[in-house]
Amino acid sequence: MPLRRLWFDSRKMNRQERQGRQEERDGHPQIPQITQIARTATGRMNRQERQGRSGISPQRHQDTKVSDGHERSSLDCGSEAAAFPGLPGPGKAGSALPHSKVLSHVLLLALVLAGSAVASLCVWRQPDADITAIFGSGSYKTVFADITDSLKPKVEKRLGFSLDADETQFKYFPVFKGKKRVGTVMTHAGKGQFGAIEVVVAVVEGDSGPVIKEVRIQRDREKAKAALRSKEFLGQFKGMSANDEFLITNDESGLRTAAKGAEKASQAVATAARKLLIVYDELGRP
Repeated sequence: MPLRRLWFDSRKMNRQERQGRQEERDGHPQIPQITQIARTATGRMNRQERQGRSGISPQRHQDTKVSDGHERSSLDCGSEAAAFPGLPGPGKAGSALPHSKVLSHVLLLALVLAGSAVASLCVWRQPDADITAIFGSGSYKTVFADITDSLKPKVEKRLGFSLDADETQFKYFPVFKGKKRVGTVMTHAGKGQFGAIEVVVAVVEGDSGPVIKEVRIQRDREKAKAALRSKEFLGQFKGMSANDEFLITNDESGLRTAAKGAEKASQAVATAARKLLIVYDELGRP
């Protein structure tokens, strides 16, 4: 065989061997779009594993670029067990977990964090502007109302589903003109297709209970932003009560979606408005 061919074959084998060793160290070759939290945590655990082998105690690291090319933030690199409960730390039996199992734990943690990132309760971001737009003028105060153990089953029965874990207390904003109460404002973060949708609901007293005066969107990450804020969509909620069906059906039997493809976001807004009305009614309209 010609010497030049042998030289090329030798270089190819060396390159493949180096690539194989690198993939073995990484344990997850060529995963195209792994989340940043998984990349950072996996790199951190690789570093801790190397430190455990060499007997070096983990130290506090400053922001720096490491050999894998990922940015690492300032954090106390403690044991894997401290950072991720259920994972054994350096020096413990079973600390040399296969990288596939470690990566599975990291990805699971990322999913849990992403799921918990959307909390149901949210602040009222522009009270003055909203009061002026909805009621013309006025002042407001803040009222906190607890969901007691005896009240929770009643609320959930009317809703048809369980309250979120953080919904142990609701906040209401009675609006006044002089000494006269003219309405109440409530806020809620619904779960849209691309994240939280912060909904503002203003209610007034109707003939048979509270009804919606206006629904507004104060923050969201949806693609159909303009459609969600349109009068055509939000205007449908005016006059609705807790006894109405807040279902997006796109026909005369229910509500219309804000836009094609925005059904989930539209239903999130409707569900948030209905939940606030029912809780408000069950709490005795604080």
